[in-house]
Amino acid sequence: MISIDDLTGIPKDIRRIAVRSLDDLMTFRDKNGRLSPLINGYNWYTNVPMFNRIAIFSHVHETEDYEKAMLGDLVILGYDKTTILQCLRDKGASHLWNPMYRTKDDEGNLFRVSIKDTRDDQVIHLENYAKKLEEYAEFKDAYGYLIASEQGWQLDIPFTSNDELLRIVGVFLRKSAERLITKEGIRIEETEEEKERRGPWPDAYEIPLLIIGESAVRYKGRLPDFDEVTRLSLITHGNEISFIIHKKLKQFKRLPAYKQLRELGL
Repeated sequence: MISIDDLTGIPKDIRRIAVRSLDDLMTFRDKNGRLSPLINGYNWYTNVPMFNRIAIFSHVHETEDYEKAMLGDLVILGYDKTTILQCLRDKGASHLWNPMYRTKDDEGNLFRVSIKDTRDDQVIHLENYAKKLEEYAEFKDAYGYLIASEQGWQLDIPFTSNDELLRIVGVFLRKSAERLITKEGIRIEETEEEKERRGPWPDAYEIPLLIIGESAVRYKGRLPDFDEVTRLSLITHGNEISFIIHKKLKQFKRLPAYKQLRELGL
């Protein structure tokens, strides 16, 4: 697993300040003391993307079978397998954990994730819980208090045209989710025959976050459920710490943490 301490290209004191500030943004409370996270998490990498114009598909707990099936479909789209493998980056991730998330793959194996309950600062022993955490009374109101650390990977795949981007997005919309959900969070019911035709990849869970650069924003009218966000990155000597923020950007800019992170180089 990539530890934040593996980012030796970023000075230790800068890593420490950045992580503390980002953790505070995840567990931010408003003036009334209510939990109101400004960001859902952040990622770190020991290398940077090979290409500038890319579509980013960010994963955290997909399996080798999922990755193999994904690669196969991208080859069918016309991508060279060697190029795709060069576009994969391992990452570490720290993020808020929703108790409704799965903790096991289709075979019943626990994902490689460590979850801390910040209410008592204790790591949860997931092997003691056979179901999703939301099924247990002790975690009924735990959203916003659970922080997960995971090993993941990211596909930074290049594209050259609107049509190519739409083909890539289309494949992920069909294949990367165990079940289809509307933008409003309502599950789309499928028959077994319909799901078989869609052919989700093994251990598919939910559609990974897709991020495209500013050069592709002009395509947003043709991208389903597209929303503009701001992505901030600290990149030093080939190492990267990054996160995205959306609706609470203005609030973030008014906080001391914004100035502090900008001074670090984000």
